[in-house]
Amino acid sequence: MKINPVLYMPDGNRRFARKNQISLDEAYQLGAKTLRLFSDFFVAGGLTKHFIYHAMSNYTHERTDLSLEPIYKAIEESFKNLNQERFFEKNKIKFQWIDHSGKLPKSLEDSAIKLAESSETFEKGKVTVLLGYSYEEDINQALFQKPKNYKAFRKNLIFAEDIDLVIRPLEMRPSKGPVYAMAQSQMIILNKLNPEVTKEDLEKILGAYSILKKYRVSKNTFHK
Repeated sequence: MKINPVLYMPDGNRRFARKNQISLDEAYQLGAKTLRLFSDFFVAGGLTKHFIYHAMSNYTHERTDLSLEPIYKAIEESFKNLNQERFFEKNKIKFQWIDHSGKLPKSLEDSAIKLAESSETFEKGKVTVLLGYSYEEDINQALFQKPKNYKAFRKNLIFAEDIDLVIRPLEMRPSKGPVYAMAQSQMIILNKLNPEVTKEDLEKILGAYSILKKYRVSKNTFHK
């Protein structure tokens, strides 16, 4: 079964810290590990050609609480570990990242660039990490190219392909993700916080998605 693309919105890291009485640094370090978990399961596992990890929206960089620095540190550490492991190279997966904020720490940006450059020729699949995605900027950039119709406009957007599956822990908000690509998505909500997600949870999601997909196909066939 192929699912293209898959979008994951990791959520609940701060709640995980409060729940387990640990620091934000530790919670986000644990939470950042889901990037590798999902990439390995969905892309390296051959289930999708494109996995999107929505780490931060543009507005995340405007936070005034104590969570912003731990987020930066955790993502950078995750990138460094993936680079040292040569995860994307070994699995022939292309890594790319998107940031509209212009506020990433240089060390984090350098880590992202290094992963992208080391995997740019691979074609088995790709992993896109959103490090400051702005829905508004995505739309504005597409409109700037003066498309003649909606079809041309859609091709100018970052995510030209419809997202099949959206996964999010506990929340049902799209959090200013690429909502134009999510109109036909199946959303599955995990009753867990991001650092708690395991491979077994992903296997359950895959089973639930398979059942829902079969139901939609049978329903469409019935109406015909």
